[in-house]
Parts: sequence; structure tokens; C-alpha cells
Amino acid sequence: MATRQDRRTARTRSALIEAFNHLVLHRKPKKIRVSDIIAKANVGRSTFYEHYSNADAIHMAALSQPFGILADAAAGIGDPHALDHLLAHFWENRQRARESLDGRMGDRVVRLLADMVEERLIARRIATAIPMRLAALQLAQSSLGPIKGWLLAEAPCTTDKLSRSLCRTGEQLLAALAPVAAEAEAGPN
Repeated sequence: MATRQDRRTARTRSALIEAFNHLVLHRKPKKIRVSDIIAKANVGRSTFYEHYSNADAIHMAALSQPFGILADAAAGIGDPHALDHLLAHFWENRQRARESLDGRMGDRVVRLLADMVEERLIARRIATAIPMRLAALQLAQSSLGPIKGWLLAEAPCTTDKLSRSLCRTGEQLLAALAPVAAEAEAGPN
């Protein structure tokens, strides 16, 4: 019985995220409301609220899958080829990407990416010289900063060059965040 419920929950969440993603990519820039999402997903309002607290929450859930690629790069284990494809997608949808990286939503995106980076560091038992959360925030910001500047056309760059740079930066920054010998003996943060 629980497995059937789990599959149903997964299907409903998938339908809601798919509806949200469709709206993001096929509408003129404007705020997407819960009523838009439930209409597109063909579910009831109460069903939506069983899974997400608001439209911003589903936005973060929708970003978590593609941001896994970026979190890998920030955590020093990136795949430049996969990141290249993600950056191309961001560029093709740059108006929406800019909106996601700006203001209050941008702050939430940084926290989402930092959470994902922190999970990867913990899973790999990486020790850092500063508290793990601060290290994760630093790694997340160092990845999002160039992407935001690139999306705002501050400087031209190919997706290939940017993806390779972000992956190398994640590796090098992670190495720089490693504790010195005396700190390493004390254990992870």
C-alpha cells in the first residue's frame, strides 16, 4: 500500500513540476501563480498544497534537478559536458534565468545551491577550514556569480569555456578550503 502511495505522490509531484516548467518556458515573463500550475497539471488546489507551500516552493523543486549539475561543479566533481548543456539551456531561456537569479528569488537560489553543495561535501566526507555551511555558500556563490554576469551580458563567453572554468574553479576553491595540517587532525567541520 505504501509503495502505491509513494508512486502516486511521485506522479503528482512530477505532473506539478512538469506543469510549472511548461509555464516557465512557454509564457511571457510574469509571475506564475498556483492557479496557473494546478490548471496546467489538472489537479486540485488541495492536492497542490499537499506537496508544495506556494509557487516559489515548486520553483525551487523544479530547479533542484538541473542544479544538481551545477552543485557537482561547485563541489569539485563537475562534468563540463553536462554543465555546458545546462548553460546552453540557461542562455536559451535567459530572461527566466535572470529572474531566478535576481532579488529575493536569487537569495533562495543561492541557499538551494548551497544546500546541494553541502550535501555533496558531507557525502564525500570533505573537511573544510571554515564551517561547512560557509564553505558551501562560498562555493555556490562562486558558481552563480559568473553565470549571472554572463546572463546579464556583462562579458561574452561560450558555454564550453564557462563550464570548464566553473568546474576548475570548484576543484581549486575546494582545495583552497581544505584545512591546514593542524586543523585536519581536529576532524571535519
